[in-house]
Amino acid sequence: MSIERIQISDFRAFPALAPADIVLDGCNMLAYGENGSGKSSIYRALRGLFSSSAQDIMPLHNVFTDPPQPSVRVTLTDKTEYHWSAAGHPTADIQDVARKSAFLSHTRLIEMNTGATPNDKPELFHVAVAHLIADFEATVTGGAKRNVGELWQAVTNAFSRTEQYAGGSGQRRPKNFVAVLQTALDEFNDGMGQAITALEGQAKPLLRRLVDVLTQDALELVGFTFYGVNYDAERKTLRNVTLTANVNFRDHTPPAHQSFLNEGRQSALAIAIYLAGRMACVPTTDDALRLLVFDDLLISLDHSHRRPVLEVIATEFKDWQIILLTHDRFWFEMAREQLLGKPWKCVEIYESVDGDGLLRPSVWNSSENLVDETLKQAKRFLDENPPQPAAAANYARTACELALRRYCRNHNILFAYADDPQKIKLDDLLKKAAAHAAPDAGRKAAIGGLNQHKKLILNPLSHNPTQPIVKADVQAAITAVKALVTACSTKKKSVTAVFSSSRFPLRQR
Repeated sequence: MSIERIQISDFRAFPALAPADIVLDGCNMLAYGENGSGKSSIYRALRGLFSSSAQDIMPLHNVFTDPPQPSVRVTLTDKTEYHWSAAGHPTADIQDVARKSAFLSHTRLIEMNTGATPNDKPELFHVAVAHLIADFEATVTGGAKRNVGELWQAVTNAFSRTEQYAGGSGQRRPKNFVAVLQTALDEFNDGMGQAITALEGQAKPLLRRLVDVLTQDALELVGFTFYGVNYDAERKTLRNVTLTANVNFRDHTPPAHQSFLNEGRQSALAIAIYLAGRMACVPTTDDALRLLVFDDLLISLDHSHRRPVLEVIATEFKDWQIILLTHDRFWFEMAREQLLGKPWKCVEIYESVDGDGLLRPSVWNSSENLVDETLKQAKRFLDENPPQPAAAANYARTACELALRRYCRNHNILFAYADDPQKIKLDDLLKKAAAHAAPDAGRKAAIGGLNQHKKLILNPLSHNPTQPIVKADVQAAITAVKALVTACSTKKKSVTAVFSSSRFPLRQR
């Protein structure tokens, strides 16, 4: 079972006059949206709907919609509907989905790598019992199955137990307070130990896959430290409410790894731990919806480390429905190419201004042909009222680069390839393609036709804000790129490429 359709109206970035209606047909979703376009509103809508506790939607309604009528509706492939609105939250109906769903953002990664001070290890206990391994089913006394979240709730209930003084006012702890609390602590510590063992078993190999991009990385997850929670009768408090991760880097064991590791390794560690928690907890033996939603998860990773994360997500969570949201246009293009042919749908979210000057997000499906879709987006920016020639020029340049790279790959032309968009050299691609196309008059003319637009429109460094870009110039550049695409359309061959900053082979379409 999976999500067929997502409908969002009068919720944060989406006013009632411009709702989001996203048809997934049970597929995964890769979504690109510029900052402020409404991308994170989709994340917040799904996270709020699939929350195990009732959420109030009214504070999240779009401030420009009057009267407020916020609504988030999700339809599953079996036609089950979950609706969150001012009338209420479907708390009782979504408990199973909420337990099997995971929402991870860049902000959560930062939280998992932040200690009380720079010299303290990040504390994972509360995120563990609330999210990370809360759903892990442990075997407790008598062979019964209880999850870690329930076991911790039993501890907190036992610890807060009071009774009224006989014949008087006021509260006191009951006579069997310590005995009941100790029983709950014993079961929790046992269950927590089982969960941590399972977590380590999943997290260690995941981290290896995420950091071993070129050669074996020196970062190693040694394990987790959990001493077991106990009751301090003298201070009347719980002690050792702590869980920390221990890592080695070469022969060094940093006392607080967030002050030693670079941001990329910190993110890889947090991602490995979080995904391992989902793998350890959620069974894959039924057809229930298992939802994994990421919002700008990979922005702290360099481009070469993003592909392994995407590969891990796509392979290890193939029985889940995955929603990836990003504001990084270039990574969106690379991810779409890597995921092509798999059960994924791609959408793009843009912010436009209506006739009344109000911002309205627009959600578009992306076609499988990346060059054609990029050219269509360039044309959309030109057709807006008022036109946005600068934005259109950026998309025309991107389409040109994509078309030239595709031509070089299709014809086994050696070229330097870079994941980092700042390292793409249009001149190099043009020279390589022109030399190969010289015997073909049509292709030679099409490639040559780009030269007149190279300096003004198709150059990423030429967009000087003091020199406005003319709409007619951008339209001419788009026409030239279309001519290139038409002239160079041919049957694809095997790929041979020379890789520079990226060390990953290109996937075939």
